[in-house]
Amino acid sequence: MRERICGIFLFVVVVLPCRPLSAEDVNFTRDIRPILAKRCFACHGPAKLESGVGFHLRLLAIARSESGDRPIVPGNPDASVLLNRVTTNDKSARMPPEGQPLSRREVRLLREWIRQGAPYAKHPAFVKPTRPELPDVKRQNWGRNEIDRFILARLEGKGISPSPIADRAKLIRRLSIDLIGLLPTIAEVDAFLSDGTDQAYENAVTRLLASDHFGERWGRHWLDLARYADTFGYERDDVRPNAWRYRDWVIESMNRNQPFDQFVIDQLAGDLLDKPSLEQRIATGLHRMNIKNNESGINREDYRNRETVDRVNTTGTALLGLTIGCSQCHSHKYDPISQQEYYEFYAFFNNVEETDVEIEGTSADRDRYEQALAAYKAKKQRLAARRNLLDQMRKHKTHDDWRSSVLRTKAGQSSASTKFPQHPLEVLDIDDSLKSALAASAQSFSKAQQAKVELFWKSLESQFDDAQKAIRQLSVQQRHLPKPYMMTLSEVLQNRRPTFLLERGDFKRKGEQVFPTTPAVLNPFTARGKVPDRLDLARWIVSPDNPLTARVAVNHIWSHLFGLGIVTTLDDFGTQGEPPSHPKLLDWLAVEFVESGWDRKHFIRQIVMSETYRQTARSHPELTAIDPENRLFAKQLRFRVEAEIVRDLFLDASGLLHRRVGGPTIHPNIPQAIGNLGYKYKTRWIVSAKPERYRRGLYIHFKRTNPYPSLVMFDSPKSNLCRAKRNRSNTPLQALTTLNDPVFFECAQSLGQMLARQRTDSEARVRYAGRRCLTRSLQSREVQTLLRLFEAEKSWYEQHTDDAAELVGEYAADGVPDPETAAWVAVSRAILNLDEFVTRE
Repeated sequence: MRERICGIFLFVVVVLPCRPLSAEDVNFTRDIRPILAKRCFACHGPAKLESGVGFHLRLLAIARSESGDRPIVPGNPDASVLLNRVTTNDKSARMPPEGQPLSRREVRLLREWIRQGAPYAKHPAFVKPTRPELPDVKRQNWGRNEIDRFILARLEGKGISPSPIADRAKLIRRLSIDLIGLLPTIAEVDAFLSDGTDQAYENAVTRLLASDHFGERWGRHWLDLARYADTFGYERDDVRPNAWRYRDWVIESMNRNQPFDQFVIDQLAGDLLDKPSLEQRIATGLHRMNIKNNESGINREDYRNRETVDRVNTTGTALLGLTIGCSQCHSHKYDPISQQEYYEFYAFFNNVEETDVEIEGTSADRDRYEQALAAYKAKKQRLAARRNLLDQMRKHKTHDDWRSSVLRTKAGQSSASTKFPQHPLEVLDIDDSLKSALAASAQSFSKAQQAKVELFWKSLESQFDDAQKAIRQLSVQQRHLPKPYMMTLSEVLQNRRPTFLLERGDFKRKGEQVFPTTPAVLNPFTARGKVPDRLDLARWIVSPDNPLTARVAVNHIWSHLFGLGIVTTLDDFGTQGEPPSHPKLLDWLAVEFVESGWDRKHFIRQIVMSETYRQTARSHPELTAIDPENRLFAKQLRFRVEAEIVRDLFLDASGLLHRRVGGPTIHPNIPQAIGNLGYKYKTRWIVSAKPERYRRGLYIHFKRTNPYPSLVMFDSPKSNLCRAKRNRSNTPLQALTTLNDPVFFECAQSLGQMLARQRTDSEARVRYAGRRCLTRSLQSREVQTLLRLFEAEKSWYEQHTDDAAELVGEYAADGVPDPETAAWVAVSRAILNLDEFVTRE
């Protein structure tokens, strides 16, 4: 019987025909182009046309090849060589020649597409978005705005229900972390929980969007795209003067809700605006954030080309969501961007001049610089005097020859026995007994003096070399002076540099000359004058007709509020990127963003007010099986916060956070060995005074070759290249960092001191710590676990009072024994090191 059932099953599988594909089943962009791009373009695409066959353009695909055959005959699959070659059993003739044959479904799709006439379509990302109609939904009682309609329509199509709304404590914590990157206070939570109306939620959104900390949180997102750092990079990695002023411009722009289109224009071409303000010139620091090689002996033209390439690629990634850099050496293999178009885009940046702009800082800024400059000049003068004296000495065989030579040049000093004045010898930095000997005649030397002077004379060459080296090192230190200027861009207006296509991207292999314009696949480009410039480019990028800019911008914002984008490949909207999970929603959002006047805060408000955003992050097996990556957004996502926010939350919960917005970089405590890891030139890491050292993570001095260790540990980008999406790793080293790093440990000490000072019972203190750190009431079993930990730690430290004093350090609580405070520190470490604490849910 079992064998008979299996036979019937096999008969059904093999014999029953597959349902024929219909016109609705085949979509060129969704179904056909990915097959051609992945399996055919390598040999028959933009960069290579083997046998004269290309499938990236319809004109080439239906034309006769070098052999006279037609790869595709529209309407006739059987006459199309493409179908014959992908289905043949002859391995020597089968295409593609390498890898697995096309699947049965892929062949069926190609066959039906050719039968329909082999229509090509422009990739949707390259078509200007239009506002789509709102979809119909069955469930009328779910949703608060248009966003929810699009999400619900997809869920209903899959037979999935949206998740319930998260509890209000989680909502206020989620909002606070997403919008300002800090914890809600207990008072804010209590007020929110006591008012269950939707107006309370809206009021919380309004308050957070108006916070000065909003610009810090959302400015950090942009700084990833801007590859912001405080040093130049490469071997020497000198400090870039006043780089932080660009960072502060970004924060201020976010806080005043500068329209996104002007935000872009100021950064790409602020210097070209009519009567540009200092702030607009500072904004152009975007394209001074690239890594820069200041070493002597480099090929300047080579590195100028590298910097220009970086500016082109950053603009393409950050604003257009395109892998335009693939076209630097050859035409893009997958997207319709030729190598010539790459260098036409490159031409906009080829006449950039790097400029330093005077900063109208405070008098304190100016005084600090003047004092540092005076100290530098005094040291340089002393080193030069030392070098010159040593140079003079080494030209004489003996001390007496030198002394006689010097004395002969001095009027009235003709006797060799005359006492030599000591003051020139002060610059040598030698001990007094040697100075006395050098100032005296050799005739009066003791044997000990004679030996000492002869030994000194033998070391003159090496001392002179050391002096030369010290002067060179001083020139490096000059770059660390707090100069009152900011690095920006300006345009070369006279004797402009011509731009050429660079063969294989080699700056030495110039091809034909090209002129500035934009890729033809996108919106038409127009210029104000005869010579297109960066301002024309910036306005083209933020034109409502540009099909990419608004889509890319709203997708970035969506990804920060949901943990993934509607297009998950944030830096690639082209044919190799992931298609949008909700294409109509993406277009609706893009149009809404533009028509709102590119209003970032308005757009964020729309998202966080939606029911989709408010869903719980809890999943269930059925949903996980259907949508494991949450591409349908049937729930929220739970994920660890970014590197800077991990530290911010620790400082916030512990009461140490210094909330001053903006200003120069800070240097928090680091393990002592870290400063010695900088290659060649050691990192000058002077720990900032309190409370400056407790400012937020985005203010930490970021040295590219030796970055702040805890930022690296939690996946902060290295800032050498534009980064659209951060990695999110999970390693044991992260737990060790939050346990033992000096800053995180100090946070536990401070919170422990706070708990020790309270005049309530132990249970009340534990519950307070839970609410302060986790924004919720602890369960009874959690309270009991922490109370047992407190008693055990207290008992141990009462037997080890020296260890208690060491653990508490400077955070002793008045009137409280150190063993008790140490036990509260241990409880604080346990709470702060919960996964829940550094997780946004």
